[in-house]
Amino acid sequence: MQRPRRAAVLALVVLLSGVALWGGMALRRPVSTSEIVYPPQSLVVAFLNVGHGEAAWVKTPDGRFLVIGTGPAEAADHLIASLRTAGAKKVDLLVLPYPYHEALGGTQALVDTLPVKAALDTGWEQVNQHQKATLDALRRQNIPVQVARVGQAFDLGNGGKLEVLFPMEAPVAQTPAGANNAIVLRLHWGSTAFLWEGGLERAGEQALLSLGQELTADVLRTARFANAGASSPELLREVSPRFVVVSVGENSSNLPDRTTLERLNATGARVLRTDQEKRDLIFFSDGTRVSRVEDP
Repeated sequence: MQRPRRAAVLALVVLLSGVALWGGMALRRPVSTSEIVYPPQSLVVAFLNVGHGEAAWVKTPDGRFLVIGTGPAEAADHLIASLRTAGAKKVDLLVLPYPYHEALGGTQALVDTLPVKAALDTGWEQVNQHQKATLDALRRQNIPVQVARVGQAFDLGNGGKLEVLFPMEAPVAQTPAGANNAIVLRLHWGSTAFLWEGGLERAGEQALLSLGQELTADVLRTARFANAGASSPELLREVSPRFVVVSVGENSSNLPDRTTLERLNATGARVLRTDQEKRDLIFFSDGTRVSRVEDP
């Protein structure tokens, strides 16, 4: 009589262990963006938790959507679901910030799912097969591709503007060329601003600083996982951010770089890492102040 009882107890323990494990996973699951109420007439900027990758979207009050980086291919479903939840029926501008899988791997799935009106690419010589596959996907969908160069600007309505701060006409020759010639963007909305530093490493960042452009921003999305070469003290002084976003995956090898993280924290800005948050990092701007959606 003891064996059936022991077996039943063992089965119950296993079952409860499974429930506990599922519960722990549920607690760590990112909160759905469907739970967020978007204030009217505010710009919405979302930095997505796509693991070891780079993906963000912008929604203007009149319903225009920009996508900056599509993350790795395995995170494409999350990118698309986030856009749809926010109300996207199309993407007005898709920015491919640099030619690595972590920043453009989700592009094929995105363009196969949502109409994309135009894309912005670095336009440099092909450096890998991911870049070729991405551009082929854009061509199949007849999506016009514009080459990004410093000085370009895109009108977002309501006085908003998206500026291309980098790359320059002549490429930075230092390795890795794909990262050091990335697209750097500054989005103005009223008196507020967001800055995406693309994939820059040391040489690219020095070239950006040499141009003497306005870099101040309320929110800085650091270059490529807060790598060792970027986010120098000189750049951080120019940007003077209130928030810093580090897009990085769990257990990413040596990322973010320890010394870079120390520099970011020394600015006094609130440093937010996608691998340490319960949900995607979402911000609002009413034109005078940027606010973050806090966890419930």
